[in-house]
Amino acid sequence: MAKGVWWHNRNAPLQNGCAVKESDLRRLAEQGNPQAIAQVLRQAFQPHQIRVMLKRVTDKHLKIQLEGFNVPDQAIAKQILTPWQKIWEHTITETFTVEGIRFGEVTPDWEWTIVAGLLSPAEREPSPEALSAQESPKKAALKNDDLTLKLRQLLAAYLWSIKVTPSAGALVIKLTVIDQRDRQDYCQIIQQALQHFSLDDVEKVYLNVYHRQQRQYLLKTCFSLHGALPSQIPNQRPRSRQLPPDTPQALLIGGSLGLILFLLPPSRFILNTFLTLVHEIGHAIAFWLFGYPAVPSFDFIFGGGITLALGRASIILWLLYGAIAYLAWQYRRNRGTLITLAGLTLLQILLILTGWDQIAIIAMGHLLEIAAVFICLYFALGKYFCHVSGEQTLYALLASFSFLENGAFFGQLMTSETFRIAYRVGKGGLLDHDLVRLTQDFFAMSLSTLAGCFLLLTLLAPVLAFGAFYWESRWVPQFYRLCQPSPKP
Repeated sequence: MAKGVWWHNRNAPLQNGCAVKESDLRRLAEQGNPQAIAQVLRQAFQPHQIRVMLKRVTDKHLKIQLEGFNVPDQAIAKQILTPWQKIWEHTITETFTVEGIRFGEVTPDWEWTIVAGLLSPAEREPSPEALSAQESPKKAALKNDDLTLKLRQLLAAYLWSIKVTPSAGALVIKLTVIDQRDRQDYCQIIQQALQHFSLDDVEKVYLNVYHRQQRQYLLKTCFSLHGALPSQIPNQRPRSRQLPPDTPQALLIGGSLGLILFLLPPSRFILNTFLTLVHEIGHAIAFWLFGYPAVPSFDFIFGGGITLALGRASIILWLLYGAIAYLAWQYRRNRGTLITLAGLTLLQILLILTGWDQIAIIAMGHLLEIAAVFICLYFALGKYFCHVSGEQTLYALLASFSFLENGAFFGQLMTSETFRIAYRVGKGGLLDHDLVRLTQDFFAMSLSTLAGCFLLLTLLAPVLAFGAFYWESRWVPQFYRLCQPSPKP
């Protein structure tokens, strides 16, 4: 079998293009046939929304990879694979490992050696001497997943992924984190958490802290479980994040494609439908937030889009306030989240009482277009929600095109009197455009001045995207803290 070959969880034929009976399929899986194992495990893991792939790592090592949108539950994996483990231990001479990983991630969250690789019949039937030399029941009990699961529950508020591997008189703990604390803090938190367990045989803890977004280790250290922490662990201020190696190339290609599509009228017209949809969704969101039922749509008569809205419905506001009250109850132990919810609710009520909700509704279309520049560029910088090749370049393309289109639009409103006259005409002379309504009904400023303000926001969008990416270590932990019902210091 060639090295590095993956067997996907597809119902592929196994022998000479012919399907295999279920009984024969199971027999082949028991014998270690990779394709048969992939098909059998696919059926078992499919109800749990877990994808199964097999890889021949070496001639004597087969890897079973479980992928899911969330970390595949190791307890479920062991429940399904334990019966197979008992069979393979007596029939397979290779090493079988199982790892759980999230879609789009490189490093697995957990790994389990299901078959250690028996090389001879003598090793399959241990001698009495070997049996007597086995670990004590207390130490063997430490090797199960209870410690990992309980430690995850104990530290759930930190949103860390935890993997515990017992060793001789020690624990090897890997933390996969999203925040960046002082190095001493990680050790203190783990040491305090382990005090809840009876670990008399454990003397040392080897702690490895891996940052998921930076894709590098922040800390590798060893400390005594029952003693004082070493004072020589260096503290480290949050570091700025660096671009992944392939990101500059994706940004260059995506930005160039966005420029080319912007300069070509047919492609510019097609991609403008994306911005039109974003624009109208912005209006619709604002309408709903202030109690107006609304539906975004395309305008097939005059072009562009239009959001159809009805009068304010009190039931929508009561449902909204009910949802806010429910969130406030769920996050009653998180002071920051309560202050945020109260501030946003107060702002919404003030806008309604002052009539400025109409300003927010009218402006939200262009503001969401500008936000699209920020969001797409930020996703491209961090490779977020990029599960297949090319998605990072696509985000960069959309960011580039949206930036150029908004910049050109507001720039023309600032500099071209002809363009301003055409813009004031509106849709067939019946409906005024957004900026015209803002200048006529709310703001005592010229159309060109207001366009200049939106142009400034457009220019700031990529700057803010780079800043948000660069300083993730500062704001991402605060954001996650707001998402925790019961945050810990």
